[in-house]
Amino acid sequence: MSVNRTALCAAAIVAALAAAAPAVYGGGPKLSSYRVTLVNLTGGQPFSPPVAATHQSAIRMFQVGRLASDELAAIAQDGNELPMATLFGASDKVTEVVDVGRPLTTSGKVVGSFTDTASFEIAAAPGDRFSIATMLICTNDGFLGLDAVKLPKQGSETFELNGYDAGREQNTEQSVDIVDPCSALGPMPLPGDPDGNRDAEVATSPAEAIQHHPNIQGVGELSVSAHGWSDPVAQVTIERLS
Repeated sequence: MSVNRTALCAAAIVAALAAAAPAVYGGGPKLSSYRVTLVNLTGGQPFSPPVAATHQSAIRMFQVGRLASDELAAIAQDGNELPMATLFGASDKVTEVVDVGRPLTTSGKVVGSFTDTASFEIAAAPGDRFSIATMLICTNDGFLGLDAVKLPKQGSETFELNGYDAGREQNTEQSVDIVDPCSALGPMPLPGDPDGNRDAEVATSPAEAIQHHPNIQGVGELSVSAHGWSDPVAQVTIERLS
């Protein structure tokens, strides 16, 4: 299982190098178009490839105070957005899903073709909500996102995002429990990488509800000064195009 976690996250990063555009699922005629821009505001937390969707309020990617779904846990623990993209792409309550297909670097940093900003277009039906989720890569099961926010009827609206804990994994802050792309995209290499990522050994049992992330505590091999952050961790601007 630990090998699969590493392979999934690493494969997502490698595949993103060749991606020319986001993968889009769904969509339809006579819809409103929006441009979404996500900006990483942190100096120590790269983001995994984000997944976003326009959808009815009856379906949710996550809700603070409730248990994380397996699809959300895959994002928060592994940086793997594909299960969530597949789940939303198959729902008749969803207008469109966008898999951004590449990670975001820390603020102001460029790694290969990766930067700290991602921009994409998405379609929405009248009354749709917007959600997005992505992993705080240098954490055990930290993530950030927007939960079913209203889309602007005209102009644009900007949202500030905080970091959340998915409640699925203990915050050991040890390299062996952190996805390897933290070393490649984060502020510094972690000891032993690539060293795989344990899951069952550090699983939170029973699972806890999604809550505000306690931030990096310095109890393991993550550095408070290098990997820590101050909320907000990101900014999302949604602009109506038509």
